[in-house]
Amino acid sequence: MKNATYFISDLHLDQSHPRLFELFYQFITKIQGQADSLYILGDLFDFWIGDNVIDAPAGKPYLPVINTLKALSDSGTNLFFIQGNRDFLAQVAFIERIGATLLPDQQVVDLYGKPTLIMHGDTLCTDDKGYQRMRWLFRRKLAQKIYLSLSPEKRLNQVKGVKKVAKNQTRQKNVKILDVNQQAVEKVMRQTGVLQLIHGHTHRPKSHTFELDKQTARRIVLGDWHDKACYLKVTPNEMKLVF
Repeated sequence: MKNATYFISDLHLDQSHPRLFELFYQFITKIQGQADSLYILGDLFDFWIGDNVIDAPAGKPYLPVINTLKALSDSGTNLFFIQGNRDFLAQVAFIERIGATLLPDQQVVDLYGKPTLIMHGDTLCTDDKGYQRMRWLFRRKLAQKIYLSLSPEKRLNQVKGVKKVAKNQTRQKNVKILDVNQQAVEKVMRQTGVLQLIHGHTHRPKSHTFELDKQTARRIVLGDWHDKACYLKVTPNEMKLVF
């Protein structure tokens, strides 16, 4: 009997790390028949270079992932997807192929009677000005159109360059600015009228409680996947962050 909702993010699936694919398939097998819904809150892939490579050679390593998610959706599990900073080019064709619903950058859902804001989480890292400028540029339609006009090989080369630059910049940044800004958290929770927020992106799994306008609020952070899966399981009676 299906009686649980699951949340995952930041798997960063990449063909150079086959263990991540194994963890993903094991997780989907585990929740098969149990999950009412599965929410993927961004960065399922280490980098998605565009939906038009799904059936091309560049997309071949990811077809089993697509087929696995479609089988989960066909079995009756509601599948939802929010784009992350690594897979913002996963758009209509990809979403249709896996049988999911594409959600906006932030969405309030009814989680067993508890209004809950879900998002990837990168927009909360407002102290990282350089990243926010890069995010703004990459989300421009013109920039995406130019990028998608390139061959898959050229796109991959560009990705390698961007990742190298980003990695070097991250090393030079203060650890604190890479995390969410608490004022940004409180602002978006007030705007959406919720006391519960679930997000990923920072790779710092933890459940935080704090006071928001004299009420107890909660922020649950999903972790990335390395040696083992990280997910949030929510039932009508409990919430469990596994990592």
